[in-house]
Amino acid sequence: MYKKLVLLSVLTVSLSSCIGYKEATKENINELKEKSEIASHIQIPDDWIFDRKANSKSISYDWINDLKTSQLEALINEGMLYNADLIIAREKLNQIELAMEIAGSDLYPSVSAVANTSNNLVSGSQVQRLALKANWEIDLWGKNKSSQMASTSSYFSAKHQNTLLHQSIAGMIAKAYYLNIAGNIQENKIESYIQKTKDLEKLYIIQKKVGTANAIDVSNISAEIISLQGYLEKIKNANMQSRRSLELLTGKYPEGKLATQNFFNTVKSSIPESFPLELLENRSDIQASHFQIEKAFYEVQEAKAARLPSLNISSSLGSAGSNVESINSLFSNPLIKVGGGLVSPLFNGGKLKKNVEVKNSQQKQVVEEYSKAVLNALNEVESSLANLRSIEKQTTYTTNAVNELKNNISLTEKQIKVGTSNSFVLIRKQRDLLKNEMNLINLELQYRIERINLYMALGAENFIYS
Repeated sequence: MYKKLVLLSVLTVSLSSCIGYKEATKENINELKEKSEIASHIQIPDDWIFDRKANSKSISYDWINDLKTSQLEALINEGMLYNADLIIAREKLNQIELAMEIAGSDLYPSVSAVANTSNNLVSGSQVQRLALKANWEIDLWGKNKSSQMASTSSYFSAKHQNTLLHQSIAGMIAKAYYLNIAGNIQENKIESYIQKTKDLEKLYIIQKKVGTANAIDVSNISAEIISLQGYLEKIKNANMQSRRSLELLTGKYPEGKLATQNFFNTVKSSIPESFPLELLENRSDIQASHFQIEKAFYEVQEAKAARLPSLNISSSLGSAGSNVESINSLFSNPLIKVGGGLVSPLFNGGKLKKNVEVKNSQQKQVVEEYSKAVLNALNEVESSLANLRSIEKQTTYTTNAVNELKNNISLTEKQIKVGTSNSFVLIRKQRDLLKNEMNLINLELQYRIERINLYMALGAENFIYS
């Protein structure tokens, strides 16, 4: 009776709670984050761009929606389904999910069937045994529960990493798409530039005949044309490779034949002046690091619990019989066994103690990695915003230069009509205009790339897979 009461008490304790087990609450995790050496050195200025009180749901994403086209959205959706890296990552995540379920099975009893036979070589008798055996490790200290929760945190970390991969692939598709559009425009501009240079060559040949130019002038312009044709071939090849990259990202065979438009859509919406800090906290890489801290928190508990005694309860139900009895009568004499065992580590060379120290060190490491991820996120946002402001100013200057050159060309054409200028001057100015227009194309491409970078730095919500 005494033994039954003890067993009942143990079961009650084990089922109601695990001694020493703690949940990874927000307060516990924040307390660990506050101990970060990296974070302690970061001082965010009061006038910094992030408004800590703002609500991320109130932020407009029109500034990224301007980059949408039906073709780009179709390419991103296709990439989400068929990209090779995403398909592989999906299987890896599935494996982690299965491992999480396996870890949870340690909290329940294990049951196995036993069937064996043996012979006594002296008497020639045979003993047959058939039984069901159950074994249950009572999770007194929360070791198995901590293991299960560590596995669960690992799964959620991997899930956020998987989301980050989806976002990265989508971002790469968008960048490759706009790179290809820029390549299409550049090809047309360079071909026009070559044609203007050929027109200039014809004028040099005419001037050589009348004695106002020489063979060196003609040779110089011919060499420039050859060089430009080589540059055009380089641009065409680069453009084809960008198409191959785009095809590969969407899971297609890289033929380099994907057709994209040869113009940029107008960007109308301006970028907000400020963003809430919540956007940064919800980034997939930061969330993944957060769950790594949770995982480390539970692993420390598991390592500590492994140093304490463990209690196992086992039971068996079955029968045994000799060869003089029929197999059908095995259960006429059933055997029922119930027992328990207490195991406590005494000496293992300090292995379990050192394991606790290792887990504590790993916990500190993931906390610092979390702080590093936050610091990198801040840098990405600041860099993208600085680049965008600079590109906007450069675009304004280049646009003004283009407009001025167009006006100058118009004036030169009028001068030609009245005989105060000539086609030689006009073609040179037209070539200068094409140079500035090509610079403007590069700036427009960089501007769109930086908008995508800023969007990714803020968590890539709503437009790119999340």
